[in-house]
Amino acid sequence: MLQITPAQVALGAQPVDKEAAIRAVAQLLVASGHTQPAYAESMLKREEVADTYLGQGVAIPHGLPEDRDLVLKTGIAVLQVPAGVTWHPEATAHLIIGIAARSDEHLGVLRRLTRLLQEGQQVQRLIQTRDVAEIILALTGEPPAEPATPPAPDLPEGVEVVLRNKHGLHARPATVFVRLAKQFQANVRVRLGERVADGKSLLSLLQLGADCGATLHLSAEGPDAAVALRTLQAAIQAGLEDEVRE
Repeated sequence: MLQITPAQVALGAQPVDKEAAIRAVAQLLVASGHTQPAYAESMLKREEVADTYLGQGVAIPHGLPEDRDLVLKTGIAVLQVPAGVTWHPEATAHLIIGIAARSDEHLGVLRRLTRLLQEGQQVQRLIQTRDVAEIILALTGEPPAEPATPPAPDLPEGVEVVLRNKHGLHARPATVFVRLAKQFQANVRVRLGERVADGKSLLSLLQLGADCGATLHLSAEGPDAAVALRTLQAAIQAGLEDEVRE
């Protein structure tokens, strides 16, 4: 689990726009010794090719894979924006969590975060809190208990596929999966053991915590279900665009 210090969290920020927010969280990473200053430009370029908004007012900007040499050590920083900043026309971000990763050490925090997003009231508390420790605890504490409700059943058509890409279904390859799934009318579900995700929801997919070597059951229902499953299966077998060209 990554360590987060108070120096990596800024409360009550008021960036004028998305670029200013990304530069502010990037500066927190620089000041805490996690990245070189040029990493801010990499984070901005990343936004041009992938949406890093997760939902519930949370965004996770991060740099391009080819710029990992700008990361001095893996870490995250948090910019709290109570009034919000427009991330794109349909999304307002209040918690901007900048990620600098040389390896997969940050994935534990990311999985913790995606579970946290299920708790809407807690997210709202973090957006308004004046206590840095509350944010740190939320991102580094033990994950909440899994819900006792039974998982959604598989849809009528299904295939199984093994994840072979190095980091499993983390943020970048999951984004590719969602982008492909949304091209089809069919509903898509992804099951890992007893955990089931909506294949068109980035947050839902990240909550699976699917690592390299995991066997996923993909199921679909709709007029183009068969072609959707073939496309998604092929993308996973191909490494989900080779870890997005890592």
